[in-house]
Amino acid sequence: MSKFAGRQQSVVVDGVVPSRASPPFRSPPTAAEVHATPAALRMLLGICLIFSFPAFTIQLALNMATGQWVGSPILQAMTLGTELLVFCAILGSQSTRSLVAQCWPILALIMFAFVSAIWSQNRAATIQTANTYMTTALLGLVIVGLLPGFQSVKFVVRTMAVGCLLSILWVVLFPETAIHQLSDPYQTVHAGLWRGVFSHKQGLGYFSGLTVGLLLFYRTSIFPAPVWAFFLVCSVMCLIGSGSATGMVATAVAPAFLFMAYFIARLPLPFRQPMVVKFAIGVAIIGLAFRLGILNYVIVQILGKSTDLTGRADFWPIILQNFYASGHSFLGGGFGAKIAADMSEWSVDNGYVDKFLEFGYLITPLIFGIFVLILWKGIRLVVANPGGQTSANIFPFAVWCVTLILNISESNFMTKCLSTVLTSVAVGLIVQQAQSSSRRQRVQFRRVD
Repeated sequence: MSKFAGRQQSVVVDGVVPSRASPPFRSPPTAAEVHATPAALRMLLGICLIFSFPAFTIQLALNMATGQWVGSPILQAMTLGTELLVFCAILGSQSTRSLVAQCWPILALIMFAFVSAIWSQNRAATIQTANTYMTTALLGLVIVGLLPGFQSVKFVVRTMAVGCLLSILWVVLFPETAIHQLSDPYQTVHAGLWRGVFSHKQGLGYFSGLTVGLLLFYRTSIFPAPVWAFFLVCSVMCLIGSGSATGMVATAVAPAFLFMAYFIARLPLPFRQPMVVKFAIGVAIIGLAFRLGILNYVIVQILGKSTDLTGRADFWPIILQNFYASGHSFLGGGFGAKIAADMSEWSVDNGYVDKFLEFGYLITPLIFGIFVLILWKGIRLVVANPGGQTSANIFPFAVWCVTLILNISESNFMTKCLSTVLTSVAVGLIVQQAQSSSRRQRVQFRRVD
């Protein structure tokens, strides 16, 4: 048995390994195996995760004088190194291989990305982008495979907190790249706002807002109290510095969905499903109120933000009309082929529209169907709450709801970004809990016999 597989045979309850485990699970690993052996591996995973946020792209791959992306050997080496680490981890651990093989929603999305190269208007770009997406998506699954249960959630949130700290350090040490400047070759309207180690203030805003939300909910489950307070301040500073409305939304909805899911999971079993329906109706009412303009006063007068999503809602219909007339509407322009640039001079900034432009009428319903399935499986995991692992069981539902909401004003589906890693972590946790439930049922059946 590989050293990776050996760590995953114990039962993990809310991130705590019990002192004794029932067959067929192995006895828990020793303290040396838990804390010493995985240290180097955790560090490698953390570095790969930071570059998959993605971080340091503008610092390493952009010519600030011309605004042209010139590529970076360091980023290329990190992508190759992440891919190598991911496949070595999968090949070296039977339990991780089993987990990845059962995460078919992620594998299906990867397959669709590669298959679209057949009709892509830029086949080379599609294959390259699909390979990058595959590496990022598999990284999330490997994290769950090597750090089962709540350990994976804790690891990801801790790394996100480090990303906020790095952004503050970059603002202090390298303000010319970490802060939008009037001398920037594009989007000078954001001058003075932070982007940290990211390429844009929206990237830092979404990232730091989600970090704030996760830290507020999980609190000392992630860090000891003083360390937690320090990183919470760091993430709040990044959120304020970015001035991102998307980040503010992430800060609000992430803990809201986590608390909602936690409340449901702790109810007596017969009351959980009816409560899900009640919360769903409440969310639908809020969405309808936004559409009808009932929330305009709060959004505009109190928050100081525009209700048309900074003009995005006005040009999405124009982009779609151009797409319908382009001749690509059935198959789409191909994953990562940048067809959106041919449809409009404006950036789409909408994950749903972007996927439709890339995959057309043929594949998009299948992709969106997978999105709905992930949401449904997340809801079922909250309702069932197997194994008493509440902290881990509520994560897939909450983080996927946040991703679905934020992709209305950002395009993060199936890209090299934090959302892709979190999606894979969510699916991995769902599958992992299903595997654990199946093993527990077999154990109970053997005891009855």
